[in-house]
Amino acid sequence: MSVYLVVQGKLKAGAEKIYENYLRGVAPLMAEYAVEIVAVGAGLNNEFTTEAFPINAVMKLADEESLEKFLGDERYLKIKSEFRDAAYEDLHLSVFRGREPRKID
Repeated sequence: MSVYLVVQGKLKAGAEKIYENYLRGVAPLMAEYAVEIVAVGAGLNNEFTTEAFPINAVMKLADEESLEKFLGDERYLKIKSEFRDAAYEDLHLSVFRGREPRKID
């Protein structure tokens, strides 16, 4: 069953270049582990939201094992430590198993 990784956060002031280095470094690993980017965008502040993050991404992976291999890869951990951790002021990650939505009659 597919799993979805949801990333929401805010970069530190002036950390855009560091974040770009993270994205460049992680892109080949994402391809290797077949990580599919489903959606990205900035959050919207409005009456319907409780919090809006400037960075939002939803990624799809084949299963939990793929997620664990990707996030546990030594190359990823190095890139994360050097760039991702240095770039974010606030970061939230969540994972869920995908399934068809319920049909309500």
